[in-house]
Amino acid sequence: MCIYAIGIHIASQRNYVVLPCIRTIQPHKNLDHFIPIRALFTGMISSALVWGFLSDTLGRRKLLLVGYFLLTFLMVASSFSQAFWILAVFKFIGGFVSCGPFAVLLAYLAEFNSSHQRPRAMMMVGIFTSVAIICVPALAWALIPQPWSWSFFGGYITYNSWRMFIAVSALPSLLAGCGIWFFDESPKFLMSCGRREEALSVFRRVYSINTGNPPENYPVKSLREEKSIGTSVLSTDAPSNSVLTLLKLGAEQMKPFFHKPYIGKALLVFTIQFGGLWAMNTIRLWLPQLFAIVEEYSIVNENEYGNATLCEMLASRTGPKVIINESLILVDEPCVPVQIGDSMYIYSMIVGFTTSVFNLSASSVINCIGKKKILVLGYALNCFCVIGMYWCNSMEVLLVVASLFIGSGSMSSNALMSVVVDLFPTSLRTMAVSITMMTGRIGALTGNITFPVFLGISCAMPFFLIGAISLGK
Repeated sequence: MCIYAIGIHIASQRNYVVLPCIRTIQPHKNLDHFIPIRALFTGMISSALVWGFLSDTLGRRKLLLVGYFLLTFLMVASSFSQAFWILAVFKFIGGFVSCGPFAVLLAYLAEFNSSHQRPRAMMMVGIFTSVAIICVPALAWALIPQPWSWSFFGGYITYNSWRMFIAVSALPSLLAGCGIWFFDESPKFLMSCGRREEALSVFRRVYSINTGNPPENYPVKSLREEKSIGTSVLSTDAPSNSVLTLLKLGAEQMKPFFHKPYIGKALLVFTIQFGGLWAMNTIRLWLPQLFAIVEEYSIVNENEYGNATLCEMLASRTGPKVIINESLILVDEPCVPVQIGDSMYIYSMIVGFTTSVFNLSASSVINCIGKKKILVLGYALNCFCVIGMYWCNSMEVLLVVASLFIGSGSMSSNALMSVVVDLFPTSLRTMAVSITMMTGRIGALTGNITFPVFLGISCAMPFFLIGAISLGK
């Protein structure tokens, strides 16, 4: 499953690479650099319920195949964008599509593992998604600085290094789609649909692969019927699949989340995920910018570097304006060139490596200490690290604190997803995962928009607010 997790995360992580020209801190204006990211998250949010419903009714494997191949096409097509608005549209559509495969993947993986091994499997997904955080800056480091540029059709289409970076990022998604072609449908899903003979055939094949014995030696000869909650599989009869029918089925699929015994559990995990991704992704989305600003400050103000706080370094990006009462003042420059070196990419790779270490460690002990303790420890460390960022006075300190913050946040998010797949039955599982991820992305989008606004009120405010959100969970 590693290549599938890497594929979907490279599709989204590629948006976090800092450009050679960054914006000054503009608290009350949207930063154009983040519009594609916001379009991506908006697409993910808008499609969560659709993907959850389709997966819980049509099956996991079909949706994975469609999702990965369609995502590959969209990523390659977006690399030919010649206008900013076209790129933003592709980001939105790509976000709409990429939301599905990852949510479906988690449910698919959970249903191929026993309840004992399931938490560890969820954390292992976190390890390989961390590999994407390492791969993206490494790939960007290798491709984006290159002076490559080609013109086609009389200069109407220009294709250069950063466009190649986007196209190459589609390769893992393509490999994932090809790989999933050889996989079977989830046996748990087949059982929930009453297709017990097909499910038994899948179990026999898994048994044969795991043990090397013939499938006929599988000790289980029959499966009992599993009670299904929510919708059944969509009929192939055309009239029954009208838009009105689909809407009714979708409403039926959502009903259990508003009634006992699921309403309390759903509200709890949705709230935790909202706060968790608000905290982690706000900093993660801004981290390349923060690294770039601190590194440029160390180059331009070599004598003062080491004595300035992070807020003073951020204030250096406000052009001719100054910091007044710890508030960053609005400036009018649309874009200011930034001096960045290779270390910019190395720092991002270190953050990814630290994240993988956190997830690997958690996967080793989660069955011993439990998911709840992992969540408590992760969010507590999250709180202390983000508050500590306020006092960072050098790149090295910022790198350590940010790595611990992102690592603990990723570990907690993956542990929470393992809780979600355990709390809800097969027929509701992908919908639950999709809604949980949707609420998290709403939190991430909210944090991305409000971070510069809070900086405009007080430099300390966003760091302490995010810390309070982390501790409150």
